Amino acid sequence: MRGWLSWADRILSWADRIDALNRLAARLARWALLLMLALGTWNVVGRYIGLAVGRNLSSNALIEGQWHLFDLMVLLALGYALQTDDHVRVDVLQSRWSPRRQGRVELAATLGLLLPFVLVVLITSVAPTLRSWQLWEVSPDPGGLPRYWVKSLIPLGFLLLGLQGVAQAIRLLHGRPPTSHDHGGEG
Repeated sequence: MRGWLSWADRILSWADRIDALNRLAARLARWALLLMLALGTWNVVGRYIGLAVGRNLSSNALIEGQWHLFDLMVLLALGYALQTDDHVRVDVLQSRWSPRRQGRVELAATLGLLLPFVLVVLITSVAPTLRSWQLWEVSPDPGGLPRYWVKSLIPLGFLLLGLQGVAQAIRLLHGRPPTSHDHGGEG
């Protein structure tokens, strides 16, 4: 029995590490949000100031930078949203179920829906991402930004989501609540 507990503790510690990784990714996403807002503000204000002074103070790169930061923010926060139960959920039936039944349904949904979906996205996104890196793909717009690094965020974001799904499943299999509802300044 002691070997089983030590194994279970190790598995649960991996779930905790995944949680920590997604909290770190969420911190980066938060900074991306702030930078995106600052850049968006400059793009708007700079456009009007530029008109007033007769000089272009914005560019395709600045506009695309906003999009890239939005991508960074959304894709890096996927796993954290699952961890903190901040994702879209329909609780009409689930709110009436016992905690045990809720856990079983949550586990079935994680293993049968979430993880296969993540796997499909990973499989379909890796080849285009690698191709983009091989080509050093850049925006077709004049003065646009490179696209290869931002395309990397798709498999990375879904990898983080999949890892969080695994952490949730580990907890559910051990009879523990799958998510932390206490945001407590984390992220």
